[in-house]
Amino acid sequence: MLTVSDGPDYEQPWQTRGPQHSSGSGAVVKTRKGLRVLTNAHVVENHVFVEVQRQGASAKFVAEVEGVGHECDLALLNADPAFFEGAEPLRYGPLPKLGDRVTAMGYPIGGDRLSVTEGVVSRIEVSAYAQTERPLLAIQLDAAINSGNSGGPVFNGDRLIGIAFQSLDEGENISYAIAGPIVEHFLRDVDDGTFHGFPDLGVTWQPLESPSQRAYLGLPAKSRGVLVTGIVFESSAWKKLEVGDVLLEIDGVEVDCDGTVPLRRGEPVDFSYSITMHQVGETMPLTLWRRGKRAKVDVKLERPLRLVPEDRYDVRPTYFVYGGLVFVPLTRDYLKSWGDEWWTLAPHTLMALHESGIRSKERSEVVLISKILADRTNQGYSDLANAIVTRVDGHTVRNMKDLVKFIAAGKAKYTRIELEDGREVVLDRALARERHSAVLSKYRVPADRSDDLR
Repeated sequence: MLTVSDGPDYEQPWQTRGPQHSSGSGAVVKTRKGLRVLTNAHVVENHVFVEVQRQGASAKFVAEVEGVGHECDLALLNADPAFFEGAEPLRYGPLPKLGDRVTAMGYPIGGDRLSVTEGVVSRIEVSAYAQTERPLLAIQLDAAINSGNSGGPVFNGDRLIGIAFQSLDEGENISYAIAGPIVEHFLRDVDDGTFHGFPDLGVTWQPLESPSQRAYLGLPAKSRGVLVTGIVFESSAWKKLEVGDVLLEIDGVEVDCDGTVPLRRGEPVDFSYSITMHQVGETMPLTLWRRGKRAKVDVKLERPLRLVPEDRYDVRPTYFVYGGLVFVPLTRDYLKSWGDEWWTLAPHTLMALHESGIRSKERSEVVLISKILADRTNQGYSDLANAIVTRVDGHTVRNMKDLVKFIAAGKAKYTRIELEDGREVVLDRALARERHSAVLSKYRVPADRSDDLR
């Protein structure tokens, strides 16, 4: 797999970083539309050109990315029928057991030939996938998986049980494969040509391991469950669950007081696994303890809705320029502009929102003034950066679209922008309008807003 990508620049959101070359591995699988190449999403992220090449062959074929799921780090590619000529699709196997010996295949750095490494399944659990930090079922191995192995198949005997996708830098020979159930979910999802993603309940919760707390809530002696502490606005749980509910069962399966459900006998996993095994749009039954009684509700499952979105790929950043002020939404991609250790170097106020902020009716997106394009329009504010916007002309700003709407609708002589820390920015509306084109030209900004705000 050979990819040319051109990723966005979140510090200068109107431009890209320029072409970069990378390589990865893949596996031929059978889909409803025929044979396809299955690989990691990060192998083809922000792609502008992709080629595929068969083992032992010199010919390269231009490939088309038919479906991509960045949260599960999987992508499906199509190529000229000649590429698939004589290829046999891989057969799927069941989830391996702890201690099973498995084989990983791929094309890691250090050579051009197929590499085969063996290892043992040491753990199967819900883990954060590095591509977006979304927690999904993963298989931990002690097989060597290095750069270039990404997207390669992992076998138990002659059956495909996972796709290699990441390793742990801090450990020796600790690597991970995307578990078979996640692969199968992805393939069913993209079968209609659109990736809908993995659903999320949309709650924050705490364990109920304290006997005193369970007794205080009036739970029967043998009941388990976890306490709902927050509901994400417009999520699956919105208007269905309440803060203070105890989540007892998902799909008829008991949730333990530490937030786990049984994967198999003696193998607990995070209860989010039960939710992600459904497709977006499906209905799932829940059993709750609410105000001293058991209750049952059905929820329609939606995609995750986060106040600070996870990593995004294959799209351009959102931005808006007014009076030389550059407005952007707070995203994990933006936080990553602070470098490899962004979680320690990014401003603490922004990191707090990333880690614990949830969407509400009043705020579905955090809007920032990321920087100032210095001009006489904004004289006196040149040191302003990473400031959270709360109101424009007295109107609460829930998201970027609100910001653009309120600025455009303003009729007063001055545009007044209120910040979360109590500061204000006041711009002369006529001067901002007069200097608009000059500011964009001076800083080589091709348009005052991203395509999604037009």
